[in-house]
Amino acid sequence: MSDFENYKYLIVRENNFVLEIILNRPDKKNAINSEMLKELMSCTDYANENDSVRAVVYKSTGNVFCAGLDLYDFKENNITNALSNVFNHLHKPKLAVVEGDAYGGGVLLILCCNYVLSKSNVKLCLPEVDRGLFPFQVMDALIKLMPAKKALDWCLRGLSVDAKDCLNMNVIDEINDNNIEESIRDWINTIISKSPNAIASGLKSFEKIYVNKKIIGKLNDELQKLKESDDFIEGIESLREKRKPRWKKP
Repeated sequence: MSDFENYKYLIVRENNFVLEIILNRPDKKNAINSEMLKELMSCTDYANENDSVRAVVYKSTGNVFCAGLDLYDFKENNITNALSNVFNHLHKPKLAVVEGDAYGGGVLLILCCNYVLSKSNVKLCLPEVDRGLFPFQVMDALIKLMPAKKALDWCLRGLSVDAKDCLNMNVIDEINDNNIEESIRDWINTIISKSPNAIASGLKSFEKIYVNKKIIGKLNDELQKLKESDDFIEGIESLREKRKPRWKKP
């Protein structure tokens, strides 16, 4: 049984074989905190366990799709392992409808979806290096889509990449400014017309081939080390004080 009506940070609707998950923390730019992450994981479990769900659609409220992890919450809690599991372990086709910018972990959400629809004015940004962190999980996902050198360059420079360039880099699958709802319906109708058993088997096999739990574990260990660093403390302080960080010399 679902408990969607009691969710604090998600709006969840189930209709006609589709589970629609809407990030709903617009005052914090839909940043993912511990409670939202638990709600997302609950949705993953629900979708996997229910044959009535044939497709999952991720959307958001507000003008930012997702600002990634809530760094203030992340400072106090270990939520990185669960973040990758939320999407990698979901064995139903996933669509991201991106109508606002995405940062860090929000980009990871997009990368883990099977199809991404976007507005043309959207930008995807990896600002972790400005906060004393590194987008390890995003890097792991990016190198499945593009040359590793380009993926690393994006992460190292904390670049903000527009939708057109993301389309060329295979991060976004379709840009639609005029009738995005029609594109959503087309994708859903195509998915639910196919064999659900075959699709589930394919997605599980894809996870076994391309999701390396040992590598993800090592990357998360590195992230935990950075979490204890002086640079991360300075990154959080500069974010709070809305100034440029003052890094200590290595």
